[in-house]
Amino acid sequence: MKLRRKSIKICVTGVAILLCLLSPVFSEEATRESLYVGAQWLQENLDKVVVIDARPKTLYEKGHIPGAVNAEWTYFANVNGQPGTPGWGEIFEKDKLAQKIGALGIDGKKPVIAYADPGGWGQDGWVVWIMRLSGIENSRMLEGGFSAWRAAGGKVSTTSVAPKARAFKIPSFQGGYKVTTPWLKEKLDEVVVIDVRTPFEYKGARIFQEKRGGHIPGALNIPLDSVFREDQTVKSVEEIRTLMASYGISQEDEIVVYDTAGVRSAYMVMVLRMAGFEKARNYDSSFHEWAGNMDLEVVEGDMPGRPTLKTDESVETPDETPLQEDAPENV
Repeated sequence: MKLRRKSIKICVTGVAILLCLLSPVFSEEATRESLYVGAQWLQENLDKVVVIDARPKTLYEKGHIPGAVNAEWTYFANVNGQPGTPGWGEIFEKDKLAQKIGALGIDGKKPVIAYADPGGWGQDGWVVWIMRLSGIENSRMLEGGFSAWRAAGGKVSTTSVAPKARAFKIPSFQGGYKVTTPWLKEKLDEVVVIDVRTPFEYKGARIFQEKRGGHIPGALNIPLDSVFREDQTVKSVEEIRTLMASYGISQEDEIVVYDTAGVRSAYMVMVLRMAGFEKARNYDSSFHEWAGNMDLEVVEGDMPGRPTLKTDESVETPDETPLQEDAPENV
């Protein structure tokens, strides 16, 4: 009897140790699956999801995943007028954005999978960022993009898809995913600001019609490509946390990410949230709007500089619902 109890105890202890050893693996896999799907998964579930090809139309027409609808980053944003004017590059207000999303055949009931080409601007991350703030939590990216699809033997179509419009509404933007220029101006000395552009742009190069060169005062330059491996897959959660820690950034920090027009920064925000940085937000008007406002300071060179701005003006909140730390942000 004693021998039996001892055997049971050893067995239970062994299982507990095994689970402890495997739990980081399970945790990493589950966390990664909150943002990405693999090519094989998509092949098996292609008829159960809405697929968005976020690449330029010219690439979409040359070949895309069968059934995918095309929506470039500009489909969701105001690009009327010139870069640098107020509101240029910012996503549409919620009612117009809901109409644009519905026109893609999305009603929020089916999962949404976005893809682009690896090594690009992260347009697929931009799409998922928009879906999440619009209340579509079950939205993810195809890891490895179109290249991974083809490498896995996925079929390719050249037939453009005209989706049937669906009714879709956005009562309010969700999750604290977005900030505006007035909000950032007021909070600049209270948040961690990340510039995900290339060092060349950060130092002062103007290659996308920016009104001025440089970066937002105090911004740390962590280029988007720093979160990718050589094979263009995203690094592990632990690697991303280590990368952020090397810049003195913790999971408790309130983080604002920007680039030129908010696309690369949207991708970075989604990766950071996957890694547990739940207070990461995208400044989608980004450097175009900041540099276009001559009342706002910019810094040239490779040093962050110090934010010196402060205003007593009232500002709007990051979005229409506050960020709740206990609210689930991932699928």
